[in-house]
Amino acid sequence: MQNDPGSSKAKKGRAAKAQRGKGAEKVKCSLLLSPENDLRLTVLAAMRGTDRSGLVNAILDDALRGVVVSLRGPLADGAGGEHPEEPRAADDAA
Repeated sequence: MQNDPGSSKAKKGRAAKAQRGKGAEKVKCSLLLSPENDLRLTVLAAMRGTDRSGLVNAILDDALRGVVVSLRGPLADGAGGEHPEEPRAADDAA
């Protein structure tokens, strides 16, 4: 599975790609998948004619559609820095 062309280990150039509806900014992250999910993700991405990253983003967009994040205070003003502190629980906010 690690040598598949659609595998996450494959090196690809940094060609600019047009984004649909959302900004081009992306955040690199790592996921630990079971071998079965790794294979299924690769196959489904090939069937849909997209890459694994685009497929995972589409799946997460659908799954997280009802989640809303609201920032208050210094984090909302952008003064929180690049990596904000842990979010407070709703009952801790004053």
